[in-house]
Amino acid sequence: MEAGDGQSPPRLVNDRVYVAVGSDVQESKSTLLWALQNFGGHFRILHVHQPPEDDNDRNHLNPPRCRGHGAAGHDSRTVNQSYGYGARTPQELARQNMDKILDEYIRICNQTGVPAEKRYIEMQDIGKGIVQLIEEHAIEKLIMGAAADKRYFVGMAQLKSKKAIFVNQQADPSCYIWFICKGQLIHVREGDLNTFDMDVPPSSVSVNSAAESGSQNLRSPIGSSALSRSNSSEVEDDRSLVWIARGQRIHHKSESSSGPSLKPSDELSCEPPTPFCALEGSNDELYKQLDRAMAEAAKAKREAYEEWINRQEAEKNAIDANRRVIALQEELRRRNGLEESLAKEKEALEMTKNQLDELQMLLENALKVNEDLLTSQASEPLTANQQDFLSEFSFSEIMEAINSFDPSLKIGEGEYGSTYKGFLCNILVTIKLLSQGSSQYHQEVHTASKLRHPNLVNLIGVCTEAWTLIYEYLPNGSLEDRLCCVGNTAPLSWQTRVCICMETCAAVIYLHYHSGIAHGDLEPENILLDTNFLPKLIKSGLSCEPTAGERSFASDVYSFGLIILQLLIGKSALSLKETVQDSFILENLKDLLDPTAGHWPFEQARELAHMALRCCDINPSNRPELKSEVWPVLEQMRILSEDSSSNWSGPEEPSQPPPYFICPIYQEIMQDPQVASDGFTYEAEAIRGWFTSGHDTSPMTNLQLANLDLVPNQTLRSAIQDWLQDHEP
Repeated sequence: MEAGDGQSPPRLVNDRVYVAVGSDVQESKSTLLWALQNFGGHFRILHVHQPPEDDNDRNHLNPPRCRGHGAAGHDSRTVNQSYGYGARTPQELARQNMDKILDEYIRICNQTGVPAEKRYIEMQDIGKGIVQLIEEHAIEKLIMGAAADKRYFVGMAQLKSKKAIFVNQQADPSCYIWFICKGQLIHVREGDLNTFDMDVPPSSVSVNSAAESGSQNLRSPIGSSALSRSNSSEVEDDRSLVWIARGQRIHHKSESSSGPSLKPSDELSCEPPTPFCALEGSNDELYKQLDRAMAEAAKAKREAYEEWINRQEAEKNAIDANRRVIALQEELRRRNGLEESLAKEKEALEMTKNQLDELQMLLENALKVNEDLLTSQASEPLTANQQDFLSEFSFSEIMEAINSFDPSLKIGEGEYGSTYKGFLCNILVTIKLLSQGSSQYHQEVHTASKLRHPNLVNLIGVCTEAWTLIYEYLPNGSLEDRLCCVGNTAPLSWQTRVCICMETCAAVIYLHYHSGIAHGDLEPENILLDTNFLPKLIKSGLSCEPTAGERSFASDVYSFGLIILQLLIGKSALSLKETVQDSFILENLKDLLDPTAGHWPFEQARELAHMALRCCDINPSNRPELKSEVWPVLEQMRILSEDSSSNWSGPEEPSQPPPYFICPIYQEIMQDPQVASDGFTYEAEAIRGWFTSGHDTSPMTNLQLANLDLVPNQTLRSAIQDWLQDHEP
């Protein structure tokens, strides 16, 4: 049916899909995959091979001058000497490489269950080569690239490569062309089967195959028709599909004709036409016979075409069925594999449960043995090593120091006894008289011998006569007293509170990760502050053994979260967590922050409060790790407080330097602060002396250092210098 009759254009009869590909598989792979996803049937991989220039051809075009002859000539030995007998020419090597590339495209098609063959031509101009292949193979469906993938952009709707533009303009009008770039459809060129040239019978199609060329070394000039590598029978096979449709259209034309008169161009069919000039003047019977013959021929062609369509549909259905069978087989193998894996996992789970039961029994036995050992150690007197760092005092010296239990010197009353302050050897100390006898005494002494950390209150002496312990005295009292401003003391600044959080966290990390014990009684009244407001935990009640239940690592994390909330808000721990949780919901945390601490950096305070609430989570397994999650947040807060320290003087002691100006080793204001790999800042001379004396652990945590590198803390050094200038006498 003619397109001008208002009907839809005739259906494409050639079910073969041609995909033009280049020598770069990765570049053209997206075009091929697009075709495989959107088309079925038989695939033909189309390629224009650009042969390299042959030295023999150059010699033929520009013959060298033979030595000794004095004139232009060409010695036959020249070619043989160029490659040697049996050697491969560059053209042969190039074709061999081309075959490998095309085989890779065929392999991609076969992996998806689509049969494919290759068609190619040798020509220097790729665009002209594609156009010639379209003509030779009567191509009706062609997929090719619109541009290089690297030139693709979102919304691209125009052809960008010169060869794509040339093919779009010069290809036979009957050919449908889909132009693809980076797996995206860019442009569609619709074809029209009515535009086929009907004057050339199939037998007259010219195919320049390699066999017909007569020589493998023939070469056409660039831009002219080049050597086709497609077999002539393949071209004839492609052409035959089109001649079926051509005959069918001619039949439609003859049926729609209004008169008996026919032009020569209207009576062509798949067979060589009968010249109409011989029929001029014939009677009507001849015309009728001719019409019947043409109708029968058209019917036969239609039946052949329908048979071909049915065969193609059957092949497609067979391919689809084969794909489904393969998919079902793969799914069956996958399920069988899962069942085998599940069986193995069940077996492994049983083994794990058995091992867990055995380990639980071993742990219970080890805890029992350890408990018995600790009990025996607690009942033993002081060892030689313990005597090395503990001073022994007599009961008379103790009574003199506390002025015979002077009530004015009493600073505390607890579960284990009374606490006084007094002078021993001209040093102000804390004296704790135990009321429970030797058991508690030996336990605390044993604990003190194991735990030595800058943020733990140090035991400096004992009195075995009266079960008395002598600790260092911390003049600024407990954190509880300072938060309540007992004695009208100045409130703690937010910078000092951040420092207290970080130093307390360091002490708890030491207990958990280095000593393997929990504090069990972590609260503000058990955190004492020294002259520089550095916190130190009271070790009373600690035991050197793994703990569980209430006195566990998780309970220490919970208590630490409450301490952070108290430092933020300045209130007691009663209903404190619920208050902060409500503030997050109501977005009024800023109103809850303790105003006496100064101007909190709100975002950092919010992050600190959020972390504290995580520590107070009702589910212990949801609480964060102090070392890996809490410590980095406090480190960032410390850096922020250091940055603001140059314009800040603590409200509690204006004449005293901020605590982070003091070297943890020398206990003096640092001149050259250096940051070690444990995150603490030390005086350069002090930390280097620590390393040269053979230490590779942190002076603050006693943990192994990742390295011995030092980084200058220029920000802190500048802040110290500014503070010293402002406080010069």
